[in-house]
Amino acid sequence: MKMNLLVRIKNPYFWITLISVILTAMGVSPEMLTSWGAVLNAVKELFSNPFLLGCSIIAVIGVLNDPTTAGLGDTTRVMGYSKPRNEKKEIAVEATEDLSK
Repeated sequence: MKMNLLVRIKNPYFWITLISVILTAMGVSPEMLTSWGAVLNAVKELFSNPFLLGCSIIAVIGVLNDPTTAGLGDTTRVMGYSKPRNEKKEIAVEATEDLSK
């Protein structure tokens, strides 16, 4: 199982999804996060509750998984990426190249 985690961590949507999934798995509500002490207590509760910890691990696996491939690994093409792919930018470049021909 090989994953190109460097590309994933460069994508801001990865972080938004990961944080929101973990907070949801922890059962966090906005009222619980009124101070840093409350945040620390929520994290302690997560690690002291096997069910919550298991749900969080499963949720993180779901975030890391690329649904376009079988299993948890990335394709050879994705492993070659050094940054997240910007399809709109690639299409614009291709269109510009076609016009210059």
